[in-house]
Amino acid sequence: MITAIYSKVLTIISVTMIILLPAITSIAHGTDYYSGRRWNGATVDLCYDAYGLNYLRIDSQTNQYTKAEQQLDIARNDWNNQPSRFTLNKIGPQWCINWIYAANRGYNGPAAETMLCINSVSSCYYSFDGMPSGSIVKAAVTFNTYDAWSTTRQCTVWTDEDGPWTLNYVARHEFGHWVAFMHTAKVSVMYTLYDCNYRDSIKPHDSESLTSIYG
Repeated sequence: MITAIYSKVLTIISVTMIILLPAITSIAHGTDYYSGRRWNGATVDLCYDAYGLNYLRIDSQTNQYTKAEQQLDIARNDWNNQPSRFTLNKIGPQWCINWIYAANRGYNGPAAETMLCINSVSSCYYSFDGMPSGSIVKAAVTFNTYDAWSTTRQCTVWTDEDGPWTLNYVARHEFGHWVAFMHTAKVSVMYTLYDCNYRDSIKPHDSESLTSIYG
């Protein structure tokens, strides 16, 4: 999972579960947090797993797929509405390889985790550490059904390691990992810690960096 750090210090975690805080370095495309990997094109098709997302506890209730879909769409369209050509395109499930899931990761599990597959759908990573260079060919996000989720602005999550988290804030950050952004200490949706003032919108630095990569 390529995860944000929320109150439980959600870090980028590899398939071998090695935890790291990614180094912030100056690299190509004029952005300090671009990992060096990218999709070959500027449009990424994806699907929502309605069955799994129904298990998310949103606003204190499960079976809230409509709310989950709305929150994911808010985050997805925030990226789509930037000047860049990059587009996260929701399609029907018949031909999908990029998915948004939900599963029980438990109390100590991350609120959300991103997986990226590089060069091959069988070469997938939950961490930028040890990830080879190349093209992203598949991605997924899994939200933790153990945690509490909300459709309203939640900023005081530090008192509870399991939320409530504002779903579109977390989704916005995870989609940033799909772009291949690492964490950063700058004012950015990719800020390492969960902060409602950073996660509530795509920041100018994010938009400029996105355009520098995908045009």
